[in-house]
Amino acid sequence: MSQKASYNSLEQRIKELEFENATLKQEIGTLKNPRTIDTNFGSTPAGFASVINQKIKKERELLLAAVEQFPETVYITNSKGIVEYINPAFEKLTGFSREECIGKDICMFRDSKHDSQFNINLRSIISSGRVWSGHAEFKRKDNSLFTMHITISSVKDNNGFITNYVGVQRNSSNEIELNEKMAKTQKLEALGTLAGGIAHDFNNMLFPILANAEILLLKNAAYDNETKEILTQVYESALQAKELVQQILNFSRHKKIERQPLQIQNCINTVLTLMKSGIPRNISIVKNVDPSCPSVTADPTQVHQIIMNLVSNGVHAIGDTGGVIKISLMPVTVSQSDANGRIKPGNYICLSVSDTGGGMSKEVMSHIFEPFYTTRGNENGTGMGLSVVYGIVKDMDGGIKVDSRLGKGSEFRLYFPNFSEKSVASKRFHTPALNDVIDIQYQIHVLFVDDEDIILKVAKSMLDRLGCQTTTMTDPLEALARFRKEPLTYDLVVTDLYMPHMNGDCLAENIRKIRPDTPIFLCTGFSDDITLDMMAQKGIRAVLSKPPSIKEMSDKIGKIFQSKTSVKT
Repeated sequence: MSQKASYNSLEQRIKELEFENATLKQEIGTLKNPRTIDTNFGSTPAGFASVINQKIKKERELLLAAVEQFPETVYITNSKGIVEYINPAFEKLTGFSREECIGKDICMFRDSKHDSQFNINLRSIISSGRVWSGHAEFKRKDNSLFTMHITISSVKDNNGFITNYVGVQRNSSNEIELNEKMAKTQKLEALGTLAGGIAHDFNNMLFPILANAEILLLKNAAYDNETKEILTQVYESALQAKELVQQILNFSRHKKIERQPLQIQNCINTVLTLMKSGIPRNISIVKNVDPSCPSVTADPTQVHQIIMNLVSNGVHAIGDTGGVIKISLMPVTVSQSDANGRIKPGNYICLSVSDTGGGMSKEVMSHIFEPFYTTRGNENGTGMGLSVVYGIVKDMDGGIKVDSRLGKGSEFRLYFPNFSEKSVASKRFHTPALNDVIDIQYQIHVLFVDDEDIILKVAKSMLDRLGCQTTTMTDPLEALARFRKEPLTYDLVVTDLYMPHMNGDCLAENIRKIRPDTPIFLCTGFSDDITLDMMAQKGIRAVLSKPPSIKEMSDKIGKIFQSKTSVKT
């Protein structure tokens, strides 16, 4: 039963008893006049009064029993706020006995954060006969705090003067905590949306950096070795940034988990490179990674999340004092005797992250994997990091062991099952200009549509490098009008997905209505939004992940226009 319903029920019962008491007073008044006594009652006036008194006593005992057994706390004070009665529920919740409460000011049981102004405002409302309802912090006998939702109303005598106040309280700590957790979740979702928007814009900024570096590298014969090396560093750094942006986009848009053979040692290197600027100089990172570790079956984004969370926790645990974070990776075998309920016997890749911070108590360790649990305070942590780590590892049929002592630091050991097939080769960034010679020329006319001018300029340079004639347009509606006017002029249409006025998939659909055999490519940073069904329905022949490389463009175009190619001499 809700607090409001409980209070209304109690209030209704009080009104019923007041009505019955008034009726009884009238009946008792008739006893003063012998002529009004009902002779059929079979009783004297004194006997009738005794029956009435017994009825009143019974009703009072019933009301008292109801309040005594009421599941929510009830207290009654006099007009000065001095406690005259508390029910057993009040004793159970607060730890104070009835004897300890009677005669005390009710304000003594509220937290000191409620200042005198709070009490003055509350008293002004209830002393006027109005009902006050709201939240207040109360203290238990052990000084722990809890939040109560309180409804306080006045009790008046026959002359209308307030004699007492009745407070009905419900413990709302869990409800408030749930609302706070919900607010944190919504905040995380909002941050994810914001991160996705920033990442998308950053992707567009990467487009000219990546493309121009690639164009320059394709002319590598014109540069000395030092210039080639500098251009290669720019290009590969841009590729790393592109991969990072894709991870942010995947996270913010809740991409479906795609597990694949993965070498964790490469993920460690990537994460430490990305986190380098955020780790204080007084914290050293020590790696002990077996480069021959077999692969695991995992989603790269999730593994990056795991490593970033564990390193971030280590940085926080060490704080300003400085220290060491050790990261190790090696294959291990868990025997039957070493196995427990969390880790099954078998072959694993063990990722260990330890720190020389302050360590954790047993009490803290018992809660670290609970969602929203944090020791950092509301300003510095969400309490989601380790719960996310735990969820990912368990979903991979792995396990986690934690060792920590106060003053001795902490170690997290994560066990990932081995990939059952042959290890995959280490992923390396592909620098096409140093490994390939793109000398194919396409004699086609491309209509390229994107709402960003800089992307159109770079795309034209890339397509020019491939021998294409290129028309660029920023407005999809104008592009559709031009295509409608000259449908046979263009051999290929390349369009961004999300644009003002009309999205790329809608543009593709309209172009197909004009000329159904027109090949259409989507060039977008949100490639995960494109499904095979959508491609089939809209007539989309290929998807270019923004920012695309010249080689990627060449490969996609070559699959469709093999007959319209020539070799550059």
